[in-house]
Amino acid sequence: MGKYVPLRFNDAEEEVLLRLHAASTDAALGTHIKRVYFDASQPNTNALQGMRQELGMFRELLARPNGLSATGIDTDLLMGLICGLYLMVRKSVGEGVRTQADEFIDVSAVENYLRGRR
Repeated sequence: MGKYVPLRFNDAEEEVLLRLHAASTDAALGTHIKRVYFDASQPNTNALQGMRQELGMFRELLARPNGLSATGIDTDLLMGLICGLYLMVRKSVGEGVRTQADEFIDVSAVENYLRGRR
């Protein structure tokens, strides 16, 4: 049998909680709280694996000479866009996701790359 844990929320927390619950597909508020809590504690390995594959493709593109791929894509421009998008997405996610991403991508290296392009 599970343990019953009463939770108290202040007005601001309750407002946020109810808004997020309404936007979810969870039927019960307790289910929603448990799903959010336990999902956040698990590493998002599928997303991280997808990022690894995409980074591998970018490495291949950047390894080609003259900055242009065989398809005529400007790899320097492409890399700049990808770095900018990465930083934007990184700032928009929660601390847990940022921590997981930081295990694989050094954000200071991305920022330094973009600074060096100016």
